Amino acid sequence: MNNTYTMVQQAKLLFFEKGYDAVSEQDIMHICGLKEKEFTNHFKDKDHLFSLILDTMCQDIDHLIFTNYTDPYLIPEQKIINYMQSYMQYLDMVYTHLHQSHVGKENVLDHPTIHHAYQRLEYSLSSVLLEMMNTVLYELDDINLLQWNKDHLNQQIQQSNHVLLFQALDIQQSLYNSKISVHTDQLTLEMKRVKWREIMQTEQAIMNSQDRCLLIKTLLHCIEQHPIVMLDSFAGTEQRSYEMH
Repeated sequence: MNNTYTMVQQAKLLFFEKGYDAVSEQDIMHICGLKEKEFTNHFKDKDHLFSLILDTMCQDIDHLIFTNYTDPYLIPEQKIINYMQSYMQYLDMVYTHLHQSHVGKENVLDHPTIHHAYQRLEYSLSSVLLEMMNTVLYELDDINLLQWNKDHLNQQIQQSNHVLLFQALDIQQSLYNSKISVHTDQLTLEMKRVKWREIMQTEQAIMNSQDRCLLIKTLLHCIEQHPIVMLDSFAGTEQRSYEMH
């Protein structure tokens, strides 16, 4: 019999292919090779399984961010590409397949168990945007392939004259520096993960939703005004990677 993680991954593909409403518990049991009693031993119901699927997406995002910080040879342009691809991938999964309600049926996100898991996923997706902002602000060169840098964001913040926004940016920069220090210290990978989790918990505690929304709104507005139009410039990215090595 498959382990729970494998079954969650199998069911995820099924949900994304057919949509939440079209998937029955019998469909899940069939694709996972389970009998009814075995299904209830692993999952309370379909909602519980679906919430686990959303949580695995959160874990995948967290792993991506951790990995982007861990690799010393990963150049900023490639980090941004990683973040953008991941963000768009999960947006497509969530809003195209999961958020879509069928006529005459309730919204899947109205289910309490799924709603809370969805909120966790939204937080993870916001983290992707903030990490992309960190990369743009603190890692890209003054002359960069993406033609978008700290000056644009600073200008937008100054125009807003919003005290909370200034404070939120300061908090985010401090958190970014803490994440960088984890990977520059001579620690084992396991110890880095421990310290990383501590920083993530701190971030959730001190960066409230209003602060995050302000930063993300400003980030998206800057991208709208100064589009990142060269994400397919892999030739330049590979050239820089070669030069760094």
